[in-house]
Amino acid sequence: MKRINSTNINSEKYWDENIAEPDFGLRQKKYLELAGEGEHIIELGCGLSPFLDKARENFKECYGADFSHETIGKARNKFHEVDYYICPATDTPFPEKYFDVSVAGELIEHLEEPNKLIAEMIRITKRRIILSTAIMEYNDPEHLWEFEEKDFPMGKTEVVESKRFPGRKYLFVTIDL
Repeated sequence: MKRINSTNINSEKYWDENIAEPDFGLRQKKYLELAGEGEHIIELGCGLSPFLDKARENFKECYGADFSHETIGKARNKFHEVDYYICPATDTPFPEKYFDVSVAGELIEHLEEPNKLIAEMIRITKRRIILSTAIMEYNDPEHLWEFEEKDFPMGKTEVVESKRFPGRKYLFVTIDL
């Protein structure tokens, strides 16, 4: 992993003002494929992702967590059957090993201390962790880090190219516990 931006613009205020509308695309479909089925699933840094609404078909309870009050308010209004929490992804209120699966899509590259995210996911998850991050074709000022497959020796990695955005690739990491 290599640091690519020294300035961190990823504040709650920034994301309140720049949250994207939901799009159920390549990444969310891949999360569903990798997640399987179970009792409890969480998406950390969920934003307005429609992933958890779809995951309800395979999981009894679906949870979303994000540090943005405004974003969680919008998510609660849009996806009524998902339980949302306002908290940092690196310090959640959930008990150890509560979730069968935890997902953090396009989050790890935004965090000052990415290893804290992985540690929290290991703490709250009993079966599988799913991470994804963009393989950057440009320097995005929101991203503090860039990751390669070798940065995740503890997991299975896969690079997937977007059909919608030719040239854009995503690194998916699956860690079975």
